[in-house]
Amino acid sequence: MSEDQKKNGHDAQDAAAGKADAPSDSGMVGGNAPSDNAAAEQDKPGRTAPDGKPALAGTADAAKAAAGKSGPVKPEGAKSAKSPKPAKSTRPAKPAKAEKTAKPGKPAKAEVAGDAATAGKAARGPRRKTRTRPRRWPAVLAGSATAVLAVVAVAAGTVLPGVDATAQITPEAQVLPVGESLANCVGPTQLLSGSAAGADPEFSPGASSTKTLLNALALSNSDGILPGAAIDAMNAKSTPLFTISRAPKDAPTASPGSSSAPATLAPLTGEAKAKAAVVRDKEMGATSVLRALPLAGQSARSAGSVVVSAGDGDLQGLAAATCQAPSNDLWLAGASTTVGRTAVLTLANSTKSPATVSLELFGTNGPVQAPGGKALVIAPGSSQAVVLSGLAPDQEQLSVHVKSAGGAVTGVIQQSVLRGLTPGGVDFLQPVQAPVATSVIAGVRVQDPAFSAKITSQSGYADASTALEVTVPGATDAVVEVKAYGPSGQAALPDGGVFTAPAGKVSSLALAGLPQGTYALSVTSDSAVVAGVKLANSTKPGAAVDLAFAPSGSRLGVNHLTTLPGGVDSSFAFTAPAGPATVTLVPVSGAGVLGAAKTVELRAGVTNVVDPATLVGKDAAAVLVSASGDPVYGTQLLGSKGSANIAVLPFAGTGADSHSLEITTGY
Repeated sequence: MSEDQKKNGHDAQDAAAGKADAPSDSGMVGGNAPSDNAAAEQDKPGRTAPDGKPALAGTADAAKAAAGKSGPVKPEGAKSAKSPKPAKSTRPAKPAKAEKTAKPGKPAKAEVAGDAATAGKAARGPRRKTRTRPRRWPAVLAGSATAVLAVVAVAAGTVLPGVDATAQITPEAQVLPVGESLANCVGPTQLLSGSAAGADPEFSPGASSTKTLLNALALSNSDGILPGAAIDAMNAKSTPLFTISRAPKDAPTASPGSSSAPATLAPLTGEAKAKAAVVRDKEMGATSVLRALPLAGQSARSAGSVVVSAGDGDLQGLAAATCQAPSNDLWLAGASTTVGRTAVLTLANSTKSPATVSLELFGTNGPVQAPGGKALVIAPGSSQAVVLSGLAPDQEQLSVHVKSAGGAVTGVIQQSVLRGLTPGGVDFLQPVQAPVATSVIAGVRVQDPAFSAKITSQSGYADASTALEVTVPGATDAVVEVKAYGPSGQAALPDGGVFTAPAGKVSSLALAGLPQGTYALSVTSDSAVVAGVKLANSTKPGAAVDLAFAPSGSRLGVNHLTTLPGGVDSSFAFTAPAGPATVTLVPVSGAGVLGAAKTVELRAGVTNVVDPATLVGKDAAAVLVSASGDPVYGTQLLGSKGSANIAVLPFAGTGADSHSLEITTGY
């Protein structure tokens, strides 16, 4: 190496690391040096460099010390290059041409930059002198390391292209590690003791005829390998109650380098190796947890449901709920706290973290201020009951927004009615869709209008009818349009199904005028709303009435796991509001064997009611439900012949899509 080349290397290093007295901007990788004023501003602690990163105080001093001790630092094999002229703009500089070298006898251009930097340094001399102070060794070492890295970056800039900090980087899908799947299952219906109100109420023993039965299943992968799945008690120790399927000793794992895209589920037809493990009609006495371990890096597919029936007592009727996955944000609708109406919210935390829950309440007359609904702490492995009449008394209609910080929770409202001494029904109110502008509610069963009028004309029975409830959480009124799709297509509604829902309140639309049958409601609004339908069913005037609640839900996808509880009659209701579609049903026997698939063709705007016992056989313990074509909405309806019993059991999701989320990063 010639003396001029060595000198060029020293001068270039001094200009970048010591003389300029500031870290380089993004263009420095390409060889540009900042102006004197920019360097002075960057040298101040807390200032921001042109690339958007904070300037490092003291880096320039450390760079000078490092340069004096170690000499120039260059990548091995790199050629000398002309140092670029001072930058005229903030645009990234073009890479220097490495093949050209400084000619002997002529001063390198780096000297010009060095002179400019020296002049800037002289102008700043007094200020820098007042800042001089003894350094501690760790700071000196850290500054030296920074200087070495800065010099290497300058040298590398002679052979590498510049970096554009504003360049757009295409995000790539990444599969995050998954843990066990959790779903909380409700316990028996409970009768309040006395006039209990608020949190932690006392309950009286239920009727002797009350039965609480849990059904659950776990689905294998396409190779027939079942995940480990079990039902545990809701307590701090997660005490095992019974096993659904045992995890294989040599469980498959996700192979390194496999596709990062989420797995795409294909509808199972019963011809593959897939199988299931089924648990039927297990008697339960408290809230429980369905746990399933992942397989090969994918979440296990499992589902469960609880059905509670009572032939007598104040809680006579049929109540059912799908086991819920925990969430930090959920909405519940359909509650009532007027005289004779009792609403008990149960919050359950099956995670390992404490949950701090706050409740936001919306009533008939607007938002309800309830200090007692704030900062409710739910310990891991526990549940807590809240009597809503203690927070929002005398509300004919009530919706609850549950927000949790820390651990995720589930929420279910036990709603019951007692008219004097006559039971008016009981049900579990399950979460509805979060506020949206368009939603669909499937499984709306309406009795004959003339018969329904006889029931509601009785004293105290005005609310014993089927009605849509809409909550507007926003600050402006919502114009809502409702369309009803029944067995014969779209049915007419009063005023064309259009009404105005006041802001911050719960409004209702009576559906008793619809012809007898099962419907799906399409709810469209000019602002986001929460929607659900309260159902009422009776056999004759003066007899007990049962109630149910149909929540809004998302469109059906692939392989929804659906249990078929024993002791009750089950039916499926499917609707494709926009166009034709196909629903595929695969029966699962009690032994976990998948049978041949059956299909149901849907016409646009027509609700089809399917009896699974007739279509897939009486021996089926569960069904896999898949939909294709235009969007399909559906649910499961439960009842008992010869009684008013009615309940709605929403289809559980496959659990795959809930673990796929898009994360965008940038700098």
